[in-house]
Amino acid sequence: MEVGAHVEEFDRLLNAVLPTVVRDAATSEDGRLYRAVMSRVEMPLLRQALELSAGNQLKAARLLGINRNTLRKRLRLLGLLPASRPNLHGAKTA
Repeated sequence: MEVGAHVEEFDRLLNAVLPTVVRDAATSEDGRLYRAVMSRVEMPLLRQALELSAGNQLKAARLLGINRNTLRKRLRLLGLLPASRPNLHGAKTA
């Protein structure tokens, strides 16, 4: 299957499923419909980009067309990356 056919199949599946997902989420997400739907798409997208980049965040960010810091922020928010810890190596002591 060539790339164009994959895109067409993705669009067909999305158009078939999205109305039901939106309808279900609209009643249960209490005003957070956009975030709920986007997180369902974003998480597998980020995972796939990282897989294609062998876990290299800079390469994954370039593949996605976003800044590496944006990728890291999104990964953290989606629970795919641990929360950042304070930098102890550069910390000044009193």
